Amino acid sequence: ERSGIVTSATVFRLVMLVTSREASVKSGEYTFRRPMTMLETIEKLVQGKYEYTPVKLTIKEGEDSRSIATTIAAKFFSKESEGDTAFILEKLREKEGRLFPETYSFAPFSTLDAILKTIDKEFNKRFEKYRVDVASSTYSETEILTIASILEKEVPRPGDMKIVAGIIYNRLKKGMPLQMDSTLGYITGKASLELTTEDLKMDSPYNTYVMKGIPPAPIGNPGDAAIRAALHPESHEYLFFLSDKNGDNHYAKTYAEHLRNRKVYLGK
Repeated sequence: ERSGIVTSATVFRLVMLVTSREASVKSGEYTFRRPMTMLETIEKLVQGKYEYTPVKLTIKEGEDSRSIATTIAAKFFSKESEGDTAFILEKLREKEGRLFPETYSFAPFSTLDAILKTIDKEFNKRFEKYRVDVASSTYSETEILTIASILEKEVPRPGDMKIVAGIIYNRLKKGMPLQMDSTLGYITGKASLELTTEDLKMDSPYNTYVMKGIPPAPIGNPGDAAIRAALHPESHEYLFFLSDKNGDNHYAKTYAEHLRNRKVYLGK
């Protein structure tokens, strides 16, 4: 009645009772695309013809909560609603690493709670196959997801991920800082080339140039290839790597070798 769909809520309810249709109404949000008679409206509610165009939400491999929050706010919420970007980001940060990369379909009127429940369900379904390997690992689920999230940011080619995963574990075993730009970029919002000398000195558990070990939480949301690499790293003695202008990785066992690679492949 308030939306102008029926002229009288009282008459509408009486007709529902007389026709014994009230108990058959499917709950939910409905879209009305054209004027309808009272009986057509009843039939629509009974058959659950919601009539809306789903909104697609794509989470990319390695994408972090800051980017995802911006997309969700733009697609589902007005600036005046509780779904502002800061509010959404606060909720997503709690689930960083567990927002599984996938294309999701939602009703345009979906609440943030409904969106997150769907994404939670997808993560649990997709991660189930890894739980045995996680249980037999010396690292926790969060640590595995954190390492996988670093691989997503640092390694553009899935075929290189297991090698770089081996480098991460080799450094951890030797007590060396990981020295990954991506972890610092997570808190500064800067790309590798934008990081300054002052940034590298920042006192933060995400600054792997200063702090040893793994950051306290994932820095993005890894996909299958990165998770598999974090669980099954390649065994080798490399401690350093770099990517050239073509995206090809070059590895080194010593810092001297790494410096030679920098000079040859990066001109530095």
